[in-house]
Amino acid sequence: MLRFEPEPSLDERAICDRARAGGVDPADTIRDVHDEIKDSDPDGIDAEKLQLRWVRTLGYLSGQYRKLMKDTDIDEMEEELDLLQ
Repeated sequence: MLRFEPEPSLDERAICDRARAGGVDPADTIRDVHDEIKDSDPDGIDAEKLQLRWVRTLGYLSGQYRKLMKDTDIDEMEEELDLLQ
């Protein structure tokens, strides 16, 4: 399981780029981030800020994954249309 330890200057795009560079399945990355949020129990302001960053990262990754799946569906439909024609 891939675990990300976000650095203070790390943003959502950097995390997504890091996952893509490592050849990690986006769905696995989303599950890992979700587990990180679910397992966290913030006990201070800094921990709450970090948890909020994880939530934002999850939102960003989910949106990117949705776009990727939509593009894949469109490509498959175009291929099927070409076969039918």
